[in-house]
Amino acid sequence: MNYLKKLPERKKSPENCCSSVKEENKYMNPWQSAIQREASKNNSLGFGAIFDFLKTTFTTPERNQKLKVDLDIKAISDYCEDDKNIALQYTWLGHAAVLLQINTFTILFDPFLSKRASPIYIAGPYRCRDRGFQKFSELPPIDFVILSHNHYDHLDKYTIKEIFAEEQNKNRTQVLCPLDLKKWFVGLGIPEKQVTEFDWWDDYEVTRIPESVDVNDEAAINEALNSPSNRKITICAVPSQHFSARTLFDRNESLWAGWVVKSSDVKYYFAGDTGYRSLPDEIPEEKIDKLPYCPIFKQIGNIHGPFDLASIPIGPFTPQHMMSVVHTTTRDAVDIHIDCNSNRSIPIHWGTVENLGVDDVEEVPDLLHKELDRREIPQEEFHEVYIGEVVKLYKKN
Repeated sequence: MNYLKKLPERKKSPENCCSSVKEENKYMNPWQSAIQREASKNNSLGFGAIFDFLKTTFTTPERNQKLKVDLDIKAISDYCEDDKNIALQYTWLGHAAVLLQINTFTILFDPFLSKRASPIYIAGPYRCRDRGFQKFSELPPIDFVILSHNHYDHLDKYTIKEIFAEEQNKNRTQVLCPLDLKKWFVGLGIPEKQVTEFDWWDDYEVTRIPESVDVNDEAAINEALNSPSNRKITICAVPSQHFSARTLFDRNESLWAGWVVKSSDVKYYFAGDTGYRSLPDEIPEEKIDKLPYCPIFKQIGNIHGPFDLASIPIGPFTPQHMMSVVHTTTRDAVDIHIDCNSNRSIPIHWGTVENLGVDDVEEVPDLLHKELDRREIPQEEFHEVYIGEVVKLYKKN
């Protein structure tokens, strides 16, 4: 079984370790970078973009044929056989869904893996690329499902129910989520003991202990936790600049977060869904860096970095005055890569879900390559992968 032990709380300060902020029953982003700008009177999305958005609202044409889908089930299943050499194994499942295998633990982030990211199944944003597998029985048992926030393209009821319907996951899988989301999972029928809420900067040590250990026996638990043979990781919630909502009436009533997962060999950062700076629709390139930017990525890098691997979202970012507060442009994403002190990053939140915005779902790789060239950053530092591609980081010793 996996035993979670909360570690001592960190001392909070706006400059070094920004705490979450809640006023009455609403969470908020406490930074100048999160103040939305007015729309430009001269900026127009164009009839073509709007028409394309509307015509696919009730249909689901397959898009982004450039994005390969080829899930390596064998590599995922065989991971534990070479665990002595592999520090981390990473598989992108499209959009923000990431399968992370680390120190024999299997973790699934933000699994929107069904068809519609919508409260109704006949309309709204949809996956235009396959997930690469049919049933969760094809994958190893899931130890943790970790959620960044409750938007439909991250928290998908159909996928969550599918995960817990599998016998191998039913009593094993634990959900880790930001504050005030636990009741949603309990309402879905998931046992309360299998759901843990995190505030920003909460750290939990996770230890795999024998099933025979009595969790009500303090001496037995301490003995198991101190055994050098037991596998351990640390899971930490960190801030992001975003918002939450599943209806018109519950905006910001639950928290949002990014996540850090660490073992003794490797550090991984999942940014989830976030903005970096608030941009007007029209601004000269040379003035962008003078605008306020979100300070928390440098805090995350200072406290938890440097990272061996990071998942950083890009887009949608049109119209800019609206989207930039909660989503990143390619320029913003590269800034986050630098701020959080990541040695290697992979873009997520692109290429897979149509109608989240009016952006072209195919354009992120080209934009990212150009931005890296502009800033003279090696392409291998921040590069795209295909759905199902397995990225392995090997142990240094």
